[in-house]
Amino acid sequence: MTQLICCCPWWGLDHLGIEGMMAKIKGGGFDAVEIGVPKRHTDRSLLKRLLDLYDLKLVVHQYVATGNTAKEYIQSLRKELEVAASFRPLVINSHTGKDYWDFEDGCRVFEEAEEIGQKYGVTIAHETHRGRLLYSAPVARRYMEELEYLKINADFSHWVNVSESLLEDQKDTMELAISRTEHTHARIGYAQGPQITDPRASEWEKEINTFSYWWKRIMESFIRNERKFMTFSPEFGPYPYTVRHPFTLEPLSDPWSNNLYMKDQLKNMYNQISRTI
Repeated sequence: MTQLICCCPWWGLDHLGIEGMMAKIKGGGFDAVEIGVPKRHTDRSLLKRLLDLYDLKLVVHQYVATGNTAKEYIQSLRKELEVAASFRPLVINSHTGKDYWDFEDGCRVFEEAEEIGQKYGVTIAHETHRGRLLYSAPVARRYMEELEYLKINADFSHWVNVSESLLEDQKDTMELAISRTEHTHARIGYAQGPQITDPRASEWEKEINTFSYWWKRIMESFIRNERKFMTFSPEFGPYPYTVRHPFTLEPLSDPWSNNLYMKDQLKNMYNQISRTI
C-alpha cells in the first residue's frame, strides 16, 4: 500500500531555529519536514543530525536560484539542485524560473533540471506557483504536453488565484496536472487569494470541497499506480498569506493550528480511500 507522508513546511517556523523547528514538527505528529537547504555548512550538518534524531524524512525546497535570463538561471539552478540532491530527499520541490520567460527558455530550464534529477536519482517537482514558469493552468498545460517527463508540485491555490476561479472550465488540464503530480501542497485558495482564512470555516465550503476532490484524485492516482509513497505538505503560511485584523495586526487564524488540522484531514482522507481501492 502506498504510504502517505505528511510533511511540515519550515515556512513560519524558521524563527524557532533549526532545532526548535524540528522538535515542534516532530511533536506535531508530522512524518517529514519540507525545508530549504541552509546556507551555512554547520547548519547543514545540524539539519542532517536532527533528521536522524527525530526520525523525520526530508523534502528539500529549492527557491533561491537566481538569474534574469534562462542562461544565467540555469547555472544557478544547477548548483542549488545539486546541493539539494546531496541530502537524498524524498523529492525536491523547486520554485522554477520566471513567468515572463518565453516558452523555449522555459523548456531549456526544465530540461536542465531533469538531467540533474536523472543524474542524482531524485525526482524534481516544479511548483505551480505565481511568478514562476508554471504560474497558471493553461501555461503549465503547454509545458506538460510538450515535456512528457515534467513532474509538478501541485499547489493549485495559485492557479485558482491567477484564474480568479475554481478552474471549473479547465477540467482536462486539472486531470493532466493530477497525473503529473509528484508532491502536493495542501493549502486551499480562493478566487482572490492563495489562502482562505481558516480551513474549518463553513463559509469556504465550496473551496474546501473543490480542493479535497483534487487531493483525493491525487491519492487515488498514487495508490492505483502502486507508488511506494506520496508526500503532502499542509502549507497554510504566516502573513501576508494569513490575513490580519486592521490596526491590531492580529492574525485571523493560526497557521500552525491550520496545518495540524489539515494533516489530520489528509490522513482521514487517505484512510477512507485506502479502504475503497
